Amino acid sequence: MANQPHFGRARCAALLLLALMQLVSAAGAQDRSPAAEPAPAQPPTRPIPKERIFIWDLQGTWMSKRYLDALKALRAPHAAARATPALVIKVQKEERSYPILTTNFQSAVQQFLLDVEPGLRPGSYRMVAAPEDRTISASEVTYIDFRAARGADGKLEELAIAEPKFAKRKYLTFVRLSDPLDVVVDRLVIAGKYHDEQGHAYEFTEAGDAVLPDRKFAYEVSLDPRRAKCELLQSHRDREPQGNEHIGFEWKGTQLRLFEVKAAGKDRYACEHKPFAVLTPA
Repeated sequence: MANQPHFGRARCAALLLLALMQLVSAAGAQDRSPAAEPAPAQPPTRPIPKERIFIWDLQGTWMSKRYLDALKALRAPHAAARATPALVIKVQKEERSYPILTTNFQSAVQQFLLDVEPGLRPGSYRMVAAPEDRTISASEVTYIDFRAARGADGKLEELAIAEPKFAKRKYLTFVRLSDPLDVVVDRLVIAGKYHDEQGHAYEFTEAGDAVLPDRKFAYEVSLDPRRAKCELLQSHRDREPQGNEHIGFEWKGTQLRLFEVKAAGKDRYACEHKPFAVLTPA
């Protein structure tokens, strides 16, 4: 009987030791459990190059540089169009769309720009154009390759475009016009104040107003070479849609010669041989 307390104490100690060993084993098992996988590293975000070209950078009216140079030299749009392709591209934002109109003044192509994608080479891009501004299939997309570089001031003033319809994807240089097309053409071709041999005053403004000794009208310079072999002024189609004015003109040195015009078919005209007025800049 004297040994029973000692036996009880030994048994209690054994039980405590067993519980302690179980706790240590569980802790070790937790330490050996696989750690949670770390989140995969995200690639660093690449900054957008400041020279990157976007759709909104293309807004404006772009004229073939060769045609623009011919206009400056000849002051005769019909003759210039016969000497070099007369191409103009206009990109204009309308609400959330970017219509793009390409014309050679004889026919035109209307599309919508959906995106501008950078190419593999620096400064190379392509316009993504479609006949409608909606979700379309790849077969409906037209890609228009172009090259561009911003100037030192960050502005975009020239594009080399491989236009697919009229230029057959041959790269041509286009320059951005600083003013509307009508104003630029009027300024380069005929705008100014003049007087004839009798001292009568004539004026053709950049805004498209013709002031002759006997009448006034809103004018535009014909850019379609099919309309006449000579150069042609006509009533402005938007400002005077009912107008029927047609005056031929040509430059001889510093003198501007004006001609009467006669019909030569539907929307075709021919100039008389002799001018009705010979004008000298005032």
